[in-house]
Amino acid sequence: MDSLNARLIRSGTLTLFALVFGASIAAAQTTTQTPPPLPTPPPAAKPATLKPPAPLPADARIAFINLELVFSESEVGKAGQARWRGLTEKLFSTLTAQDKEIQTLADKIKTQQSVADPTLLATWNMDLARMQRQAQFAQQEARAQSEQMQQEVLAEFGKKVQPAIDALRVEKGLHAILSVQSGAGGGLTVISSDPGVDLSAELIKKLNAMK
Repeated sequence: MDSLNARLIRSGTLTLFALVFGASIAAAQTTTQTPPPLPTPPPAAKPATLKPPAPLPADARIAFINLELVFSESEVGKAGQARWRGLTEKLFSTLTAQDKEIQTLADKIKTQQSVADPTLLATWNMDLARMQRQAQFAQQEARAQSEQMQQEVLAEFGKKVQPAIDALRVEKGLHAILSVQSGAGGGLTVISSDPGVDLSAELIKKLNAMK
């Protein structure tokens, strides 16, 4: 089970929800600089068109599944995606609000620094520095929460998919079912195969039938 979860985490599945919190809310070097705008969350992945499964060759003893496809198209995978996306959007909304406050104060300092009272200007600058530090911490915390949710979603998916894979192997009389991914660094790559040894669609169907 641990190896399956590790493979899920390493696979291109992560690109389905690539959380774009990588761009820092950097502290401004001068009062005229403003933090870079926050990136927007990626759009939800479009459903793939699943082809009807081809018949498994009678003499087949090894088959394979595409975990990325199963995760993105199965109901259990989609439920995890929804949880992950919900948290991402909530975190993004909070960071965006903080960024707007920083932007507003930075603009205020820029437009009034030549006429504002020096003491008041110094207070504004201190407030800006404090808000930028808080925003940087909030971004780090958001990334940590996102990564924790990622681990939870993939772990729950692994717990549900492994029994389905085992059942499918027994049902088909196979010696082994291999996992392949289409993303870069995803592991095994199928160069040529009989369409029937790809059990991804059948696994999705089996997962969706499980209650």
